[in-house]
Amino acid sequence: MFWGVILFTAGVFILLSVVLSVTSPIWLVFGAIALVGGIVSMIKSFPNGLGLSILGGLIITQALGYIKMGFWEFVVAIIAAGLIEIGLKLMVASHRKENW
Repeated sequence: MFWGVILFTAGVFILLSVVLSVTSPIWLVFGAIALVGGIVSMIKSFPNGLGLSILGGLIITQALGYIKMGFWEFVVAIIAAGLIEIGLKLMVASHRKENW
């Protein structure tokens, strides 16, 4: 599910940035949707949604002009957010096994 959301979001962002030359207010809306979706997922079950929240935060800070990311930096950010979430899931899963 997570990777499906990430791949779908990346595809939408690539299409929008290439075809429509998306402006900052649109990126703010997409970033806010990603951030809220990630937080809601984290509330339901902790490690899930962390990567999406990270990406949402990065999109919002870029749209506001605090950081500048190109296409490949964004791709690396997607990979990094995925690795963070997967690593945290593995740590939480191993910790839960030890406590049982």
